[in-house]
Amino acid sequence: MESPRSGISSTGDPVIKSTGDGIAIVDPIERKRYRLATNEPVEVNDTTETGIPYPVDSEAEITTKTLTLPTQNSVYAYDKTGLMLVESNPKGTTSLSKGEYYLDISGSVKLYAGINSSVDIHSNADRTRINFGASTSVALGARSYHTQPAGSIRTTTDIGDVMQTVSAFSSALKTTKPERSYPTLRGHPPIIELDQELTIPSQFDPPETGISIEIPPELRSIFVVTPLAYYLGAKVKPGSVPRLVIGSECSLSLSDEDGFESTVERLLKQTVFLDCLVRAAGPSSNPLQERHELESTLQFDIKTVYNQSPIERLRSYLEVPFNVIESYLPDWKESRLSPTEDKIPYLPFLANDLAVVKTEAIRSGDFGRSSKTKAGSYSESQSSLNESIEQRWNDDSLSSIAARTPLTAFYNDINRTVRTGPIDIEVICNDPRMSEEFVALYGTYGNREDIPFEVTTRYDLTVSELATVFERTSDFVHYIGHTEEEGFRCVNGYLDAWSLETVGTDAFLLNSCRSYDQGLALLQGGSIGGIATFEDIDNVDAVQTGSAIAQLLNQGFPLYAATNIIREKSAVGESYRLLGKGSTAISQCRAGLPVRFSITQEGDQHKFRLKVYTKDEVRIGSTYQPHLNSTDAYHLIPKEIGPIPVEKSDFPKITEMSEAAILLDDEVRKGDDVTFKEIGILP
Repeated sequence: MESPRSGISSTGDPVIKSTGDGIAIVDPIERKRYRLATNEPVEVNDTTETGIPYPVDSEAEITTKTLTLPTQNSVYAYDKTGLMLVESNPKGTTSLSKGEYYLDISGSVKLYAGINSSVDIHSNADRTRINFGASTSVALGARSYHTQPAGSIRTTTDIGDVMQTVSAFSSALKTTKPERSYPTLRGHPPIIELDQELTIPSQFDPPETGISIEIPPELRSIFVVTPLAYYLGAKVKPGSVPRLVIGSECSLSLSDEDGFESTVERLLKQTVFLDCLVRAAGPSSNPLQERHELESTLQFDIKTVYNQSPIERLRSYLEVPFNVIESYLPDWKESRLSPTEDKIPYLPFLANDLAVVKTEAIRSGDFGRSSKTKAGSYSESQSSLNESIEQRWNDDSLSSIAARTPLTAFYNDINRTVRTGPIDIEVICNDPRMSEEFVALYGTYGNREDIPFEVTTRYDLTVSELATVFERTSDFVHYIGHTEEEGFRCVNGYLDAWSLETVGTDAFLLNSCRSYDQGLALLQGGSIGGIATFEDIDNVDAVQTGSAIAQLLNQGFPLYAATNIIREKSAVGESYRLLGKGSTAISQCRAGLPVRFSITQEGDQHKFRLKVYTKDEVRIGSTYQPHLNSTDAYHLIPKEIGPIPVEKSDFPKITEMSEAAILLDDEVRKGDDVTFKEIGILP
């Protein structure tokens, strides 16, 4: 099987178009749609001269008196110099007198509006309305959150060449100031193509920071420091012992008593986290809860450090003991791989994730069941381990979700097919005895008024018919049936996914026994990510679990989040395994971020815990504001927030968030399916 999506292809810019009641901005790569209502139908005029002073991919102009955003959004207003003037109050009204402003009104797509008028912004539980007072010309600029490598570097496997290649990754940073902690200011490093000689185009010249990392000349050390070198803008150089060199007068050993990998991990987390705190002293800042709790314990003044050079700032950060900040850190992605030459092309993707890199040997038992498990389970071959890396989403509960990710999954993601139509979902049932799940799913996928879906249901497919389903371009395939050693069972035989010449579906759920190997084949052929099973699953359990996963995916939860939630609340959840790029989502959250609420009661007091997950466009350095009356602070994500004491007036906001997952009595519920009475709150 050959991968159909190797290399880099051109991207599709967002499309700004008129709808019957306003406008829609469609991202044809991320498959996202952002709808805004206007007071009357508007005409969209494409242009390239809006004057919006921010990076945008598409521009247009409309004339309207009002813009209504589909969620309770914070709106940020900037003057023409880029200085942030105000952040709208999501609990009330924010007003600006007549003037020239640029509004950040982003949702599932990054969106700016340029206006010259007065502005009144009012939010309620599920809408944000912007009133300009009179019919006004509004300049719109849209940008996809999709990150695309700017090109490629050709390198040999020579240690010196690989060091130079990694040193060039920081050319993708849009700044070396603390704002680099914002995901939107960290570009994707160039991809690596193995060749007979080193070729680094001049466009990938790194910034001059005065920082370098010296390591023994071996692949293991290079792999471990790659994300740190990318973030710091550090050159990677050979040295007898690993150390961080900060200018000409300061260095730090990277081999303390905890070991090289742990030391680099702490340094990466500490630098990124403190950048998040210090960036609040810049022109675009939010009231960050972590800064509020930690600022008095830091060994430096945040405003002073904000204006320091990269060398001076890093020295200031190193004065802070790691244990002071450790409990405040967001959850961090970890990647495990063997330090071999064939893993060199993974390095730009590890850097882009700011992943913690571990190079200890990966065993089958670390990820799934060994060959000595009970009958009916799947044993992962050592060859599949060697041909991929393991990605883990760790959280502070000491649990983790792991995904086996081959290189093809990363390439498939950055080269997604450009499509502007509805989200295309295929639901397949290849066994009449499993029709219960088939029927249950009929009303699950596509029951969103805000997003157009095209859901096709099929049953009793032949080998060739099922092959066509996997080969055609689609967003998601939900397969119900049987999987055996020969492949997917069809009415006239078996389809082995390894025999497919190409795979066109982006993501999948294979809700059939021991479907893991077939899932790997779909990734190799062209898919980005999916969920499969490692062992035999009882039909009743499969129906319940498959329906729960479908509900979460339809609400906009990414694959890894859906897997995490069903593992917590399903007896057979451990049998479902993540494959490929776990941050892949097939739909979008109406409020922007996938959030899981758990509710507890202590006496007369109700408390919420919020677990905020990341997606492709929401990574380390992002923030989340709960919009509760009891708190209006921003929190770094991904992580669990709380417990937060909740007032009665907060609960309607939660239940109106139909895309939120609420854990109640060990059951996953949609926000708008939970009543006041069920949790003992009187309306």
